[in-house]
Amino acid sequence: MIEFGWGGASETGPVRRKNQDRLMISDPMFVVADGMGGHQAGEVAALMAIETLALETRPKSVEELVEMVEAANTAIVERGESDVTMRGMGTTICVLAGLDIDDQSMLGAANVGDSRLYLSSDDGLVQITEDHSLVETLVRDGRLTRKEAAVHPQRNVVTRALGIDPKVLVDSWLLTAIVGDRYLICSDGLFNELSANEIHTILTEIGDPDAAAHRLVDEACAAGGHDNVTVVVVDIVGLEHSADPVEDRVAEFRPALPRVEKPAPTVVSERSLASRPLFTWRLGLFVASVVTVMAVLMVSVVLYARSGFFVGVDGTEVVIFKGRPDGVLWFDPTFEESVQVSVVDLAPSDLEEVTDGVQFDSLDEAKQYGFELFVRAENLQP
Repeated sequence: MIEFGWGGASETGPVRRKNQDRLMISDPMFVVADGMGGHQAGEVAALMAIETLALETRPKSVEELVEMVEAANTAIVERGESDVTMRGMGTTICVLAGLDIDDQSMLGAANVGDSRLYLSSDDGLVQITEDHSLVETLVRDGRLTRKEAAVHPQRNVVTRALGIDPKVLVDSWLLTAIVGDRYLICSDGLFNELSANEIHTILTEIGDPDAAAHRLVDEACAAGGHDNVTVVVVDIVGLEHSADPVEDRVAEFRPALPRVEKPAPTVVSERSLASRPLFTWRLGLFVASVVTVMAVLMVSVVLYARSGFFVGVDGTEVVIFKGRPDGVLWFDPTFEESVQVSVVDLAPSDLEEVTDGVQFDSLDEAKQYGFELFVRAENLQP
């Protein structure tokens, strides 16, 4: 048996109208679910996932933990099929649970979607789970860098979720439990607002797990709170059967899909510049000219980046953004309002359009297009 310490917190945030996140703390199981689906009741999907796992909170193995997540998926899919108002709802799920395997205290983890499990250690914040998202796929394919992915306008588009398909792909892990370790489970509303260093600093400086959870949520909301924020902090306080200390806590990773390893990218080193005078009057004139040009360009970029609106995708929901679909430099598009349409209800041609982002000069034009999407989606319903 493992003795846990824990704390949790969840907030709607200053931007969203309702909280579609749910959390469960039921020793020895800890869960975060981030509901998706807008008017298709994402919060219902998240709650159903939590309630299904709550029926059996003591899995005996990683395999049993995965089966529990699969059962939650089945329940959500069946609810959507039987109730047209719930069709298309979905949720992410991230679970950490204590296990007793062969007289050894271990941890099991399971994940679907882009909610995350972290280990906070002296070396920093280690992400255990892998996001099932569009940008994570592009990063693994070498088409985006981590830095580009962090600000990509489609970073909230998930590629896996409970409730979308009868067959769900669940990644799972067997972890070695070590006394003193601290784990963090969270929705994307946390790590999209706070950096890994900011999260790790709070987890390191605040000893009480409940106080740490509430501080993380408060800081994420203060940093912008563009999405719901949910956090569960779990401490390993004691072990009935102590494990030998290991540097890598991941004893086994069981991806739902086979992994294809790619060669690491080649690093091209830069040649050092030959020694030369650091500053001349010509250089001073050049720098002054560049600064002036850059100032003019920056004003132009800001005006361009914040002009116009577009209809795009946020998770599984169609929404209106202010700005440009791909952003401009560090000026990301911002959420304006929901269209109240789920991507699963769209015709293929409409889905292709909104995935790329449909641009308009005014908010009224974007609203009119959104209304037309809503009408076409409603007409497609059986």
